[in-house]
Amino acid sequence: DCLPIVLGNAEGTEVANLHAGWRGLANGIVEHTISTMQTLPTWAWLGAAISQPNFEIGAEVKLAFCGKYPELDSAFQTSEKVDKFYADLYAIARYILKQQGIDMVLGGDQCSYQQAEEYFSYRREAKTGRMATFVFMA
Repeated sequence: DCLPIVLGNAEGTEVANLHAGWRGLANGIVEHTISTMQTLPTWAWLGAAISQPNFEIGAEVKLAFCGKYPELDSAFQTSEKVDKFYADLYAIARYILKQQGIDMVLGGDQCSYQQAEEYFSYRREAKTGRMATFVFMA
C-alpha cells in the first residue's frame, strides 16, 4: 500500500521511480532522490496507494513527519483509538514535493485498499502480493 512516485524533468531526459512508503517519505526518499538527479524535476506523478480513511498509524508515525515538517499536522486525522491517526500519504508527498520546488503533481487519486479489482493491498488481504509502476523515456 506504499506510494509510487515518478519524478521527471521538463525536457523528458531524466526520470526517477520511487517506492515511498511512510518510512521512506519520513526518511527523505524524495529529497535524497532529487539531490542525486542530474537535473531538477519539474513534475511528479503519484500512483495508487492506500488512502487516508484506510491508513491507520500510530503516534510515532505522525511524530516522524510533524517533527520534521510541523505543517503536516493537517495530513493526520484522529482515530477513535488512543494514540492512533489516519495518515494521508498523498498530502504528505504533495507537501514534500512542493518544498522541493515541484508544483506540478499529477495522480494521487487512487486507493489500493478500496479498489480491490485494480490493486493489490496487503492491509486489505493480509497476504503478500505485488504491484509495479513502470516509467520509461521514449
